Amino acid sequence: MTEAAFLNAVGIFLISLVRFSGFFLNIPVYSETIIPMRVKAGLSALCALIILPHLIKTQTLPQLSAIEYGLMAVKELALGFSLGYIVLVFVAALRLGGNIIGMQIGFSFVQVADPTSNQGLGIVSEFFQLAGSLTFLFVGGHLLILRAFFQSFQLVPLAGLLMNGSIIEEIALYSRMLFVCGLQISMPIVAVILIGDVALGIIARTVPKMNIFQVGFSLKILGGLAMLIILMPYLGDLIRHLIGLSMTEINLILGKMG
Repeated sequence: MTEAAFLNAVGIFLISLVRFSGFFLNIPVYSETIIPMRVKAGLSALCALIILPHLIKTQTLPQLSAIEYGLMAVKELALGFSLGYIVLVFVAALRLGGNIIGMQIGFSFVQVADPTSNQGLGIVSEFFQLAGSLTFLFVGGHLLILRAFFQSFQLVPLAGLLMNGSIIEEIALYSRMLFVCGLQISMPIVAVILIGDVALGIIARTVPKMNIFQVGFSLKILGGLAMLIILMPYLGDLIRHLIGLSMTEINLILGKMG
């Protein structure tokens, strides 16, 4: 191997390492604070080494100045971070839906310590987040995301990233899924609680001496938990659908970036 070929291989490895680092810093499960930074760095280096022989055969880094190489590294980091963010949105949607449900049924004051992020979360939100993470791993979502990320080197070659306003606009529009999916997840239980509130209001008008607040608090908890039990069989299908939406968006973003 000549010196030029060796330097080209080292440059390709370092730039691909930067792209993988941004990806593992923002992808569900792998980006959690419970995973040490050394593990994330090791996974990034391992993935870069696995794909290095293919990149050496198919790609060559251009001759750039030190400042231009620095800008290229920033772009690669932004690419990996953006792809991880697209997948992270569906976990955030589950968390938002759980927070809305917990607020409606009276569990908003029940906070548990999330061991993965070292934050305090509502008990329903924590349950949805853990269910989403486990289903993500169970259906092989991490393998699908890694496969799509490996394909990003074909769609967007090293030093071939094109950043424009349409990409930022597309990511911003996709961020709406956080609120849309969160509301859709919580809407059945919110509707049941709303119907219960209307019924309790009618009872309060007809039976003024009844302590409607005490009765209503218990009924909200029972009604909310009953709806959660009814909707649990559909949670797995919902998470698979969200993963499919993330994969479609990743392919769309990579097409625009390339």
